[in-house]
Amino acid sequence: MNRLLRKYSKLLLAVFGTGLMVVFLMPQIPDLVSQFGARSTLVATIGQDDKPISARDWDEVRNELQFLDKVQAQFPPLPLVGQIKTPEQYYLLAHEASEAGMIGGIISAGLGDTELLQLSRNTGFPPATIRQALTNRAGIYRYLSHFVSAGRHSDRRLKGEGRKLFDAADAEVVSLKATPDTTFTPDETAIQSQFETFGDVEPGEGENGFGYRLPDRLRMEWLTIPSESIDESIRNSDAMNERELMKYWRRNEARFPGFEDAEDIPDTVRTAMLNDLREPHVAELTRSINDRLRLPRRGFDESGGYLLLPNDWNDRQTSFDDIRTHLADTYMLEIDAPQTSGDAMINASELNELEGIGRARTDKYSRLPIGMQQLATECKEFNGSGLYPVQAGVAGPILKDSTGNLYVFRITEADGARAPRDLDEVRMQIVEDLQRKANYEAMLEEIEEIERISETDGLKSLADTGWNAGVPSSKSFQKYQPGTVAFYLQQGSVPRPNPAILPGLAQEDPEVIDSILSKASDMDNDVVIADLPESERVMVMPSDKNLAIVAVRLVDRRPLDRDSFQQLAVQQVIPMLLINEEMGGDTTSMRDAFTVDALQARHGFRFAGNDEDSSNANGTADSNDAPTADLTN
Repeated sequence: MNRLLRKYSKLLLAVFGTGLMVVFLMPQIPDLVSQFGARSTLVATIGQDDKPISARDWDEVRNELQFLDKVQAQFPPLPLVGQIKTPEQYYLLAHEASEAGMIGGIISAGLGDTELLQLSRNTGFPPATIRQALTNRAGIYRYLSHFVSAGRHSDRRLKGEGRKLFDAADAEVVSLKATPDTTFTPDETAIQSQFETFGDVEPGEGENGFGYRLPDRLRMEWLTIPSESIDESIRNSDAMNERELMKYWRRNEARFPGFEDAEDIPDTVRTAMLNDLREPHVAELTRSINDRLRLPRRGFDESGGYLLLPNDWNDRQTSFDDIRTHLADTYMLEIDAPQTSGDAMINASELNELEGIGRARTDKYSRLPIGMQQLATECKEFNGSGLYPVQAGVAGPILKDSTGNLYVFRITEADGARAPRDLDEVRMQIVEDLQRKANYEAMLEEIEEIERISETDGLKSLADTGWNAGVPSSKSFQKYQPGTVAFYLQQGSVPRPNPAILPGLAQEDPEVIDSILSKASDMDNDVVIADLPESERVMVMPSDKNLAIVAVRLVDRRPLDRDSFQQLAVQQVIPMLLINEEMGGDTTSMRDAFTVDALQARHGFRFAGNDEDSSNANGTADSNDAPTADLTN
């Protein structure tokens, strides 16, 4: 046997050694096959020469983006982009930044070896993935910042414009609104011209705030069921007679002791029983009312969530007088006659101002109670979506206010927003507007006198003149708030300036507010406004949009401090806002240049295979330890 083993030892060693190697490598075979397949599996191509991107490369891209998603709150938002949301956008932005020479070496990641290892332990990502992801993001940020600042604003201009955008000014403001000049009678030609020019313009949108397009309007009727009547109905019912009260007291003797010794039922017991009975009683009332209202329309067809009413519906529907009689006979409820909104139609936007019902709510259609005004927005005649089935001629859901009063309402007529059919529909308003404009033009001729009085006698003295001046109001002005701007940019949205609202005026007027902020920001930092003469603190300006004169007296200012300016400048916030201002608030064209579709088209990026392959490529990698993609080559 020994001789046989010595003779075939080499052969046996080769056979058994190979077998042991196979057994040892068996658990790793799936990973080895997967890695080999990842190197050869095509996910996408890029460029005119269709450079391949393998599955392994794409896994590296997804891992880097997954890391950036976890730490994005620690970095300023990317200009024009905000947050990168898809692997292809990240890949293409890094590719574009690399071609522009904006992605540097590993030192641009901004982390030392110790910090890198600590971050790796905290996040669970390999150090190589973290370093490459931070390097790529720094390059993308640098590239987009250069794109935004291509206009080359000087430091002096950045500081000056930054103060106008972020400086705050405190002031006293008086608005002198023009009133109709009844001594002026516009001729028919002027009235007709005004109608033709602004007839189909929304109120406040036209020149001088003119606009005569009619809003959603309606007429309605409603029945009020007072809470006191409901309580009295419960007290007079058999459910709360003396026998039931005694039984209730006996069942709740632990809450109301003294049952055995008392001769009369205490008020506390009566009140508690009334409170317990109110909710089921209200539910019964609501059910009874709804049943009587629904009965005539039973079997009607629906379309888009609304009922298709017959031509004779007004004669067939249940009147609110019938509901009132039914409640009086059945539940002994004392209810006043139905109310109406009046002969003239009211704006749907003013329903909250109606006494009583204007503050009532229902939770029938949502967890949060909604009121008449919200219900009216979904009215069929106002092109509602059917979310709330409200329409003219059909009673809506029963509403309830904070004091327990119930309201049964019905829109009797509705007229959706439209341009006036003829001049007569808006003639009175046009005449009044032309008379206001005539008065405004007369006020403009006296603007120097208004300014003189404001400087010498103070803004309060304007109330004693004949210019319809209000009482001075304190107001703080600031075009943008740094925190709000940063939030918008982080979301990839266009920052919006603060509303340009002036006390006592309906329409916003950014030009007036810009003038106020410009005057405050032009002052030297060491200037104390309180020490200035009144002639340098008072401003009087026209507000054409409101047909008004605005008198302003500066009280204080809060300039943008140096640290905030440097932070905003580094984050490219000020250049972005300047571009936003220069483009009229619409930077869509610039932002669209860095959307996924635009980047794919610009670089000829295409996913391989079918749509399912593309969606899989967009998924998040399961493995956090895949090697990182070097997109700088």
